[in-house]
Amino acid sequence: MRIRTKPTIKIGLTCALALGIALFCADAKAAGQVVIQGLSSVSQDDARDWVRDQITFIESSSASMAKADDVSYFLENALRDRGYKNATVEWKLDGDRILLTVSEGNTQRLGEIKVTGNTALEDDAVRELITSATRKRMKLEMDDDMPYVAPDIKSGQARVDEFYQLLGYESVSIEIETTEHSGRTDLLVSIEEGKQHQVGTITFPEAPSDKVSKTYDEIRKEYETTTFSAAIPPKLASRLRAIAVDAGFYHATVEVTESERLSAGELETVNLVVSADWGPPVQLSGVNVSGNSKVTDSFFDKHFAELVDKPYSPEGTNKEVEELLETGAFETVRTDVVEQEDGTFALNVDVEEGYSRQLGVYGGFTNYEGAIGGFEFRNLNLFGSVRKIDAELEFSKRGARGELEFIDPWFLNTDSEFRAGLFAINRSEEGYEKFQTGGRYSLTKRFGRQMKDSVALFGEASYTDVHDADIQAAFLGDREYFAHSVGVSLTHDRRDQPRNPRSGYIAQGSMSIASSAIASETEFFKATGRLGYYHPVGNHTLRLAARAGMISPIGDTTAIPIDLRFFNGGAQSVRSFDERGLGMTDINGYPVGGEFYTTFNIEYEIPVKQFEGLSIVPFADAGNLIYDADDASLDNLRYAVGLGIRYETPIGPLRLEYGHNPDQRVGEPSGTLHIGFGFSY
Repeated sequence: MRIRTKPTIKIGLTCALALGIALFCADAKAAGQVVIQGLSSVSQDDARDWVRDQITFIESSSASMAKADDVSYFLENALRDRGYKNATVEWKLDGDRILLTVSEGNTQRLGEIKVTGNTALEDDAVRELITSATRKRMKLEMDDDMPYVAPDIKSGQARVDEFYQLLGYESVSIEIETTEHSGRTDLLVSIEEGKQHQVGTITFPEAPSDKVSKTYDEIRKEYETTTFSAAIPPKLASRLRAIAVDAGFYHATVEVTESERLSAGELETVNLVVSADWGPPVQLSGVNVSGNSKVTDSFFDKHFAELVDKPYSPEGTNKEVEELLETGAFETVRTDVVEQEDGTFALNVDVEEGYSRQLGVYGGFTNYEGAIGGFEFRNLNLFGSVRKIDAELEFSKRGARGELEFIDPWFLNTDSEFRAGLFAINRSEEGYEKFQTGGRYSLTKRFGRQMKDSVALFGEASYTDVHDADIQAAFLGDREYFAHSVGVSLTHDRRDQPRNPRSGYIAQGSMSIASSAIASETEFFKATGRLGYYHPVGNHTLRLAARAGMISPIGDTTAIPIDLRFFNGGAQSVRSFDERGLGMTDINGYPVGGEFYTTFNIEYEIPVKQFEGLSIVPFADAGNLIYDADDASLDNLRYAVGLGIRYETPIGPLRLEYGHNPDQRVGEPSGTLHIGFGFSY
């Protein structure tokens, strides 16, 4: 058994003070061992930062001639990289100290950049490429004053050439003339673009199968009349070989060559011809598994059954391997196609099994829940069939929750996932307490690109007892009831990663119904929706989100019980309000929830370069909560604008956020500070 403890974060004044003293002493010691003198236009802090690694190395041991020569060499190069082309650094030993004497010389700054002869690229684009090396190294913007560094300009010239090659200008010529005056170097970039090249006709060989031949027209539409560069033939050959391999021709070789070039004005068309040796088709006759001791052989036979007696498909094989790794029961899974003695081919699967039983301890904190602690137990390989059992017990100041769940990733040996679980909750909300027991179940079918899209059928049956309520009875609804609902959900996911996405989007929607026809004492219709969009801006991330939900009584039910209503406000919604603090309250000031809600969020995450994992997040939120679903609308929106600090940890980001209420009303907070773990949306 493996004991896995989730990490926790502790922040203390004593630790912070000790760390500060240690850093101060370290800097003082380094300053004592390496002394830099002779600087005039460069600050001591900047110069020391440029050779920080060398200073740290000297600090860890003692000064020597070799170390002195090393640090002076790096400092001299750093100065020259920043425009001090005549800079020199002399060194000498003074006891256990190294004295560095700097002569900066005359700094040369970059002046005006003129561009001539260009039509395919705008002047500003050429200037950005020419200065890219300097700007990247020194973290400068295009409008910043920057040094003239000849090697950087040479590198920028090569980047302009590469860009023109990608645009199809194979014979482009780029020359740069320099003119020095008053400490600045002006550049004249002269470009002779030549003719632009594009892909003409593509001639294919006879296809080995219908699956391959059907892709020919698609490839023609994708490549013909597009820009031609030297990268096109190998790219096209690789694409076609991958198609052939996926169709079962594992040993195929493909080559793409030029057949002729035709000129017409400023355009030159390059015709291509594809030649291929498809080789014999490879069909898998079976699967051989090694390395397994806990997982039964019959599981692998069933899991890879779809690949047997069919043409070998790397894409299909990779899908099955990824599914195995996602279970957590395997550390590694390796596959290989091997020819057998009888001339057939078999798929060899070599696995390294992980720990099938895991015990975890976790903790956290949020404003509403207070301190959170819990235990998890997982069996990832039930009965040797890679089915899972998860058990969890959690405590907070709001109460306790226990849950037991069975997960079958391949229900009835299909690609559908089945989940079934039991839960019990004893919880104290603002204005009432509840005890709830019940069960959940779902059947999910995944499909689409990388199996990220899904459709799910789900249900939940539970008994709820609302007691010790201080909220007015008119707002409580039924206080003791059995509810059974069933529904369907759809997910369309194009995010780059589910945990902390930086690009892509996700759309989700669900509908469910609780009816007396399925023994539910409370009857209702419920619908929810979510949209999320994520866009990288350099190393920053823009996030947009919109969520909405509605629940409405049906049948003999006249009021939705308070525990089934929506609540709004808090760290995952409108952050100028406390958790559940947005919306209508009773006479005692307790939130009573609502049957309709909306939430809109926008935030912009900016990493702090000096501290890995730390980021600044300005944000704005809007949302509403309407008591009666018949009044559903976008009226009465409440708002938040604020700033947050996040620190990435192995279990999610530690968040400190303050949301200001720019349109404060009577009884509302002017703003709210939120502390906790997890992503906002």
